[in-house]
Amino acid sequence: MNDSLACSQQKYKSAEKKPDLSELQKLFITSAKKTEEREWLSEVSNIPLQQSLNDLNQALL
Repeated sequence: MNDSLACSQQKYKSAEKKPDLSELQKLFITSAKKTEEREWLSEVSNIPLQQSLNDLNQALL
């Protein structure tokens, strides 16, 4: 998810603590499903979405 990567990069640049996995999921899966432009995410399985965020989180360790 490009939005989560951008968020993590911004926090890194501003020397803030990187978001943890549960925060990323709330921000970029749960919240995204409630927006008009991303409501289609409710139609797909959460597993690939969660795995992509998990992979991002691991990559940024």
